[in-house]
Amino acid sequence: MQPHLQEHHRERALLDALVKALDAAGWKLRREVRVSEARCADLMASRKGVKLAIELKVMAEGRADRLIPLWSQAWLQAQSAAPKGHVPVAIVGAGRIVPKAAAAVLAFIAEVAPHASGGVMDLAGMRRFIGQKLDGLNADAEPLAMRAERPKGIRGQLFSDLNQWMLKLLLAPGIPERMLNAPRGSYRGASDLGAAAGVSIMSASRLLQELRKEGYLDEAAPHLRLVRVRDLLQRWQGAAASQPVVEQAWRALIRGREHDVANRWLARSGGCLALFSAASEQGLGFVAGVPPYLYAPQSGAAPAAARSGFVPAKVGEAPDLIVRKPSAPQSVVRGMVNSGGRSACDIVQVWLDVAAHPARGREQAALIWRKVLEPLCESERV
Repeated sequence: MQPHLQEHHRERALLDALVKALDAAGWKLRREVRVSEARCADLMASRKGVKLAIELKVMAEGRADRLIPLWSQAWLQAQSAAPKGHVPVAIVGAGRIVPKAAAAVLAFIAEVAPHASGGVMDLAGMRRFIGQKLDGLNADAEPLAMRAERPKGIRGQLFSDLNQWMLKLLLAPGIPERMLNAPRGSYRGASDLGAAAGVSIMSASRLLQELRKEGYLDEAAPHLRLVRVRDLLQRWQGAAASQPVVEQAWRALIRGREHDVANRWLARSGGCLALFSAASEQGLGFVAGVPPYLYAPQSGAAPAAARSGFVPAKVGEAPDLIVRKPSAPQSVVRGMVNSGGRSACDIVQVWLDVAAHPARGREQAALIWRKVLEPLCESERV
């Protein structure tokens, strides 16, 4: 793994840990909030009239002589990013910070910025904060034996193929039926969820175990209810973007309008509309001039297309359509909707897929987020 990727994963893991700690303490959270043309706060938190603008800086080494200047930089940026009425908070983190180094950073803060809020944290679970009600978040590092026993790669299991399908079921009550083909109901546990999703009780149980472990289930609710939906969706999108893209550009031997070409493929080779084409089909089209995208869940789709008036586009040729192989075929196929006789990806799948597309994918994803998904996060529950 390249150094800059290691740093990215370290920062993500520390931010996730901070979000989990704040959420458990009752803070309402928003990530990466733009506060001006040039500045974004890493995290905004509010609780009982107190509002925080948090800046998190991360480095590989947990040495005091490195952490102290980094905290100073974070403090200046936190002050710059904090909107009126918000308390700036500066936090520095590393993979491992020994107690002596953590104490040195806190002593520095107390000496040069006695009214400041912030502190240090590491991936071993240590948190040492001062100021604005953050001291209740302090925690000691987990014993080494406990960290070693934690299964590796467990976070990735949250977004397996069938888990993505079951997550769509849990989100479905807040999404119009025309945009997501999924049962809508209340589920008391793994048995109910598995039956509705058409998966084994064991598969449903594993998903619920992961959701509880990550703090995404409301333990006090009488039925399964997601919390911290914004964070869950952001992580899901990141997991989807990390999957390799397998696609093939095709040209039609008989030319025609994009709509007609896509219909011919769907009629002869199967599959469904995807990405921008699916967004347009569901009334949320935003990007024009991009060839139609389709998913071909069936392994025989390419040979069928070759027999049905389509040939692979050569390098340099403008394609008439682009066909992708889904990385989560069960989730794609089970969530498909039918609009005007054509199958299309559900809106959650479209949002996951377009976000990483280089041709105005972010703008398309932002529109779907604003119109469909953000309302699910307003109360941070579904």
